[in-house]
Amino acid sequence: MRSRVKLLSLTVWITVSLLIIGATLVVLGIFNAALRWDIFSPQVEAVLYGIFGASVALSAFGVAITFVLGIQEIVKAVASLRPSQERDASGAIAPEARRRTYAAYMAGLVAVLSALIGFLSLINYQIQVHRNKVFKRIASEQIQSLNSKFVQQIAPLKNPPRNKVPITLDDLVQNVNKLSFVERLTLYVPDPNDNSVIWSYTSWGNYDNKNGFARLIVSKDFEKAIAQALKGDSKLLNTLNNRTDFKWYYVVRNQQGKPLGVLRIDGNQRENFREYSLGSRS
Repeated sequence: MRSRVKLLSLTVWITVSLLIIGATLVVLGIFNAALRWDIFSPQVEAVLYGIFGASVALSAFGVAITFVLGIQEIVKAVASLRPSQERDASGAIAPEARRRTYAAYMAGLVAVLSALIGFLSLINYQIQVHRNKVFKRIASEQIQSLNSKFVQQIAPLKNPPRNKVPITLDDLVQNVNKLSFVERLTLYVPDPNDNSVIWSYTSWGNYDNKNGFARLIVSKDFEKAIAQALKGDSKLLNTLNNRTDFKWYYVVRNQQGKPLGVLRIDGNQRENFREYSLGSRS
């Protein structure tokens, strides 16, 4: 009887431990997807998936073993049930734990889980700051090298065309979009007659002469920053560039320093920026 009870208890504890591990990994996976953490490398994620799969599989076997052993113990317990089994060593009936005790355990579990999530969020923030710096450095270097090409394409545009955009301009935008760290490039140019309006162009793939610049009334914060940058004041645009998000704004200027347009680069957050370092120029 003793060995059977020990085996059942051991099986239960192992199964519970495995279920806790699996549940913890599920919670971390949910937060990792929802908050877009970049804490775990692909190799570490593969290991965690393996641990999760093994925990679930072993837990299933543990539940089955516990079920079989539990039935056997229930049969024996019913056959030999005695009122004294519910009494402690002094003969008094052992009371059930208070609700406060259960609440304390639950509060402790929530506190530990909250502390873990908070700690990992702090680590993720530091990683995101580094990735953001790397992205913006790469974007700045790449676009600066293409400044003259954008000047050649933007300068002839007296009025932003609503269709039949020059294929050379579309090709240039598409080539930037093909860079691994770029999600989308958008070109903004001023309206020659209305300062409250700017025009934007984005290439969505294959060239179509029906596509052209879209007319935008300046209303959003980034649109106001772009409009001011097109007038020669880049303070608001620099403020946007200092934020920790994967967006980079670049003012296209001619040789005289006159702003001709603004490029907005939305970064590819799936890019593995671990391959870059802030100290290198590659």
